[in-house]
Amino acid sequence: MQPISKQPCRVIWITDEFPPAVGGTGVIAYQLSNGLARQGLDVQVVTRQTVPPSPLQERCGDVPVRRLPPPGLLKGAGWRALPLLMRYVVRLARLLMREAQQFDLVIVSGMKIIPLAAVPVCRMLGKKIVVRIESPFEILQPISSESLQTMHGPAGRLLLQTLKRVQTAVLRRATCVVAISTEITELLNRPELRHERVVKIPNAVDVERFKPVSAAAKSALRAQLGIPPTKSVLVNVGRITRSKGMLTLIAAWSEIVARYDDALLVVLGGGKGYWDGCEDEFTEYIRTHGLQGHVQLVGQSDRVREYLQAADLFVSPSEYEGFALTLLEALSCALPVVTTTVGEAAYVVQEGRTGFLCPPKDVQALKASLQAALERRAQWPEMGREARESALQFDVTRVSERYAELCRELVGSGAVGRLA
Repeated sequence: MQPISKQPCRVIWITDEFPPAVGGTGVIAYQLSNGLARQGLDVQVVTRQTVPPSPLQERCGDVPVRRLPPPGLLKGAGWRALPLLMRYVVRLARLLMREAQQFDLVIVSGMKIIPLAAVPVCRMLGKKIVVRIESPFEILQPISSESLQTMHGPAGRLLLQTLKRVQTAVLRRATCVVAISTEITELLNRPELRHERVVKIPNAVDVERFKPVSAAAKSALRAQLGIPPTKSVLVNVGRITRSKGMLTLIAAWSEIVARYDDALLVVLGGGKGYWDGCEDEFTEYIRTHGLQGHVQLVGQSDRVREYLQAADLFVSPSEYEGFALTLLEALSCALPVVTTTVGEAAYVVQEGRTGFLCPPKDVQALKASLQAALERRAQWPEMGREARESALQFDVTRVSERYAELCRELVGSGAVGRLA
């Protein structure tokens, strides 16, 4: 191992998402950038502007944050997003060159667009750069499915092929690549992607914030949130979209409530504005199947923690994930989980001990797992205790320590070579 630097380590964390924007990538970037600051590193965040606009410069927790245009969600915008993203790449490159004396290392969330500017510039400046891959789909699909639907024809295929080659070449020039899951690690072992330095560091959860509450506090929360006190409450947190498996969930749920009349599904999030949103279909299914008394739609909420603490079980029917943050948050709140085997779920959840696993896109398999969970309601308290214990290894302080150690090691190992 390289010697760990004793000098101050100055880090720029670049991410497309950051609070107040909603999304797992942004939450993790906030937690870990602040975690690095608490580990003694000098950290600043550069991110994209939000809609509605946030201050161009402000302090979020322990870190200063700067926001650059373009604002808002560009995922699924297709050709319309291309000039905006190119200008964004140029702005990032200029910022890094202008402030070359103000940082030692850059951490990038995601491999799609930001590394196209950050990696070449950091190599040119002799700075270290870490690319954190957020999802296996960033490797498999350089342009999102949402955008691909609008980018048909030879021009779209040419852009896809070119971007994939460029992204692969840029990724291999990074100082280090962080994989958040076993699936991503395995993809990075492919010959065309193999990197000399891949480090597996999982996502993190704030176990002091996401923690179980007493029975009395749970009852009080249910009263505040309008959740009936005697129901067996299953909660889902995310988006009402096809890729999150919500049509699979509601189809399975209609069969579950025929047998378990006291079961209530509480859904946080919405589907409007997403390329694969299915909120209208979801709500219509509830109406036509008479599920109104068994499904509570909350919409977007900033009270995720309270809903998890008020629930009995967490359910995630997602069709794909990088490393689902809400899964960790649920386990940390001592909730047993029912989840599809996507992302890191199969490595995090112990079948029958902390939760129940099933394949994605399979209504009957999800129904069987939900039924198995409901049959074991008497064991939920013990399963919850084991779930909480399993979440402690992902505590944000522990994970931040690993990032801090990596940053200090890279900065203390000498300058990288410049691009020819």
